[in-house]
Order: sequence, then C-alpha cells, then structure tokens
Amino acid sequence: MGNMDSSLILHTADIVLLSVKEGRLVILLQNKGNGEWALPGDIISFEEDMEETVMRQLSHFVTSSEDLYFRQLYTLGRAMRVKAERVITTAYLTLTAFENVKVQDENYQWFSISKTTLAISEAGRQSILSLYKGKESMQFLIEDLAAGNYIRTTSKVMQESVLTLALDHIKLINIAMDQVQHRAASTGILFNLLREEFSLRELQIAYEAVIGKKTDTANFRRDIRRMLRDTGRKKRQNGRSVSLFTFNPMYTYLKENL
Repeated sequence: MGNMDSSLILHTADIVLLSVKEGRLVILLQNKGNGEWALPGDIISFEEDMEETVMRQLSHFVTSSEDLYFRQLYTLGRAMRVKAERVITTAYLTLTAFENVKVQDENYQWFSISKTTLAISEAGRQSILSLYKGKESMQFLIEDLAAGNYIRTTSKVMQESVLTLALDHIKLINIAMDQVQHRAASTGILFNLLREEFSLRELQIAYEAVIGKKTDTANFRRDIRRMLRDTGRKKRQNGRSVSLFTFNPMYTYLKENL
C-alpha cells in the first residue's frame, strides 16, 4: 500500500475527435493559452461512468450522438505526468462526419492533421506527425523501434513547431492516427467520417484524407465496392448525377469473403 490518498488521484476522459473537412483530416483541440493546445477532456465525476463523461463532452460538439463512432483508445498513467498531481487519463477515439459537428466556443479549434512515413525497415519506422492551423503548426518526429517482441515509440518536437501540445497528448494522437490509417480500408471505421449516404467520390476523398496521399480511382473503387450497398438513390455532384451508397456492415459475412 502506498502513502498517497486515493482521493487525490484524478481520472480524466479525453477525446481524440477526428473528422474530414474540405478534403483534409482534422482534429479538434482546446486552447489552453500561451500557444499551448490540448485534447478536449474533463474529470470523470464520482457518479459517472467513463462513457458518460465522454458523451457529456461530445454533446457540446456534435448535433447527434447516434451519428458518431467512439471507442476507448489508451490510458496514460505515468506517475509524474502532471506536476504536483496524480492524474490518470483515458482517451477515446471519436469519428464523425463534419456536418454532425457544431463548435461554438472559440477556445476549441480544428487543426489539420497528417502522418507521413519517412523511412521503414525491420529495425523500425520514422514518421512526421503534423498539426497545423493556418500558418501555425506543431510537428513531431515519431520513431517506432523494434525492442525485443514489442514496439517502443518515442516522439520529439521539431524546430519548425510554433505551437505546443500539452502533456503527453502527442502519444494519444499518434496512437489514434495509426489505428485510423491502418484500419481505414480493412474495416468500417472509415465510413464514420461520412454521412450515412455518400458517393464514391466522397468516400475516396475521405480515404485519401486519412492516409495522406492520392489513390488510383479505378483500383480504389474496385476494392471498396465489396463493403458498400447501393441505395438506389442518386444526387447531383459536380454537374452530373451520381449514385449514393451506404456501408454494408455484413460485408465480412458475404460469400465472396468466406
């Protein structure tokens, strides 16, 4: 038993809220003052479940709680991560269509976000993770190094950075980016960034925003069609009529995938 009073331990729930705006992947951050930004978060009250704390916070930013995806992402619990306090933080990854978002408090701002791999080998991977708003930016060098039977990840702020990120929130953002990028084309996670019905072009734009590069249209459409259901409806897009699709959650059980 330690000597610390458990009542002095704070547990917060933070949100990694991602969306796609004008063809760019964006993340919502909170202005902490003096050029420092942080993930939105709050203390989990005694009478709340963690998920209730998350939903309470999200209610300030989204118009419909039914049209979003969220799941527990990671817990930070290093003893001295916050000076003079013992704070445990559990982060939740949240995805939603930009049309479902309402941000009315100027202390919360959207940042464009990207993660680009510089080099990869059997020994590890080196990437640049960038967050930028207008001409202001934060850039981090991320290194994933093979360490026995696990991967050890480190991050370093680059000199080009004008703004700063609070605490160890870069670790949470980096984990979220890896999960979204690696699972974008293999699971239904990508579709949470779109409205319920979408065109193939809108889907491709969202995919390219997540992975941070252009894709071959013919190959993308061929590979993604197995995950879609044609609604039979159409809309005007760029002056022509296009078909509307929706995600088919049963795609993994279809005959061609068995």
